[in-house]
Amino acid sequence: MHSTPALPSETTIAIVGAGRLGGVLARALHAAGVEIVGPLRRGEPIPPVDLAILCVPDAAIPAAAESARASAALIAHVSGATGLDDVDLSIHPLQTLTGAESPTVFRGVGAAIDGRTADDRARAARLATTLGLVPFRVDDAHRASYHAAASFASNFVLTVLDAAEELAATAGVDRAHLAPLVRQTVDNWAVSGAAAALTGPIARGDEETVARQRAASAHLAPLFDALAASTRAIARTAPRSVVAVPGSAVAAPGSAVAAPGPAAENEAHV
Repeated sequence: MHSTPALPSETTIAIVGAGRLGGVLARALHAAGVEIVGPLRRGEPIPPVDLAILCVPDAAIPAAAESARASAALIAHVSGATGLDDVDLSIHPLQTLTGAESPTVFRGVGAAIDGRTADDRARAARLATTLGLVPFRVDDAHRASYHAAASFASNFVLTVLDAAEELAATAGVDRAHLAPLVRQTVDNWAVSGAAAALTGPIARGDEETVARQRAASAHLAPLFDALAASTRAIARTAPRSVVAVPGSAVAAPGSAVAAPGPAAENEAHV
């Protein structure tokens, strides 16, 4: 349950920008009972509204904000990387969108918010709550690292998955067969973090298998090397399990025998 109240029902909002996010936002806010104008395309006039939400490319925010000032009491943008220089508040849903999603797509999804004043931050939180989002604050000083994290979690994952699909295709394996592995890996990471979820030849110290994988990676070898190096660093931080020696009494606290760790635990895994 959200502790932040939703927007007042009489709030009027203009969506400026008819791209993927603009269309989904307009549908979601309309479904929540908010009076919506738009999504408006570039150059279309903005009627008097309480809030104009700029769903435009980052480079277009200054000009769009200047144009909206005459009509909107407050201006927001939806950029994860751009500061508040030209707007009063911001909201960035931490989700990837195609533009065809239903109005419920934002429910339970996190959203980075900020505002120039405490009142503006409260308005951003209410906007997020109205959409079903879970708001958290990211200020201007941390926007770059936040947005980079989003790119690692979404864009760069697709880069790795594209490489996996290419290699699988050489073996006649369709990406549909990789998808359950990807989903389970992400689920494990969400629960335990990367170090605890890590399996595979690097985790179990099987460098002969790693070498064969690299040889099979062909032109993807530079990417393989970079990923393998980072994966080795994660493996070095993996937690080590503590188990009792078979046939012995349960060890007293502090005297249990440490298992070999991920190398033993993961022998049967990918």
